[in-house]
Amino acid sequence: MGPVTRYGRTPEDVVRWPDDPAARQALKTYLESLPPDSEGIFTMLDAEGLDFTGADLSGLALPGAILDGAILTGVSLVGADLYAAWLNGATLRGADLSDANMRKAEGRHCDAQGAAFRGAVVGRADFAGADLRHADLSKARFGRGSFFGADLRAANLRECVFGSDIRTTHLRDTRIADCHVEGATGTVRGPADVGAQEAQLLDGAELQRWFADHGAPLVEVRQ
Repeated sequence: MGPVTRYGRTPEDVVRWPDDPAARQALKTYLESLPPDSEGIFTMLDAEGLDFTGADLSGLALPGAILDGAILTGVSLVGADLYAAWLNGATLRGADLSDANMRKAEGRHCDAQGAAFRGAVVGRADFAGADLRHADLSKARFGRGSFFGADLRAANLRECVFGSDIRTTHLRDTRIADCHVEGATGTVRGPADVGAQEAQLLDGAELQRWFADHGAPLVEVRQ
């Protein structure tokens, strides 16, 4: 068993506060309500639609955070706990969520172009309809994540780990043209769209061959 991760739970743990006063106050109120010596969470960050530009929230405990429609452009959330967080419709362009815990997070229709999710855990997360073009998802662990209709064109999926027999990653109608998948492993379900401009859906053996031809022969496609 690896070391237990302890997340920041006090205002003193904030690396850099948001520029916007409303977002700064919401974060301050949330952290001041948490007991610093307990792993329990008794409240959630309520920040729907707020602007976190300029913030560095790396390593913070933010499980269940309500960030629907929030502006997180360029924000660092490296190693943060975003378990079951709500990021639907949020703007995450250029944000850094490397090594973040995003299990059961919801990021439907979020704009995460160019965002980094290196090594993040996104099992059972829902990114349906999300814009993840040019995002870096290398070494991310997808588990039973869902990317129904998401746009992953030109994303970096090198050495990522898709699902297993019982935790298959869903790529139904997911756009994966020009993705870098070298070294990816695990199990997926299609059909996925490999067309760069026009739709070209592949499933089963054809999709598995696409992965193999792009450097990921260990990816298995389940129908």
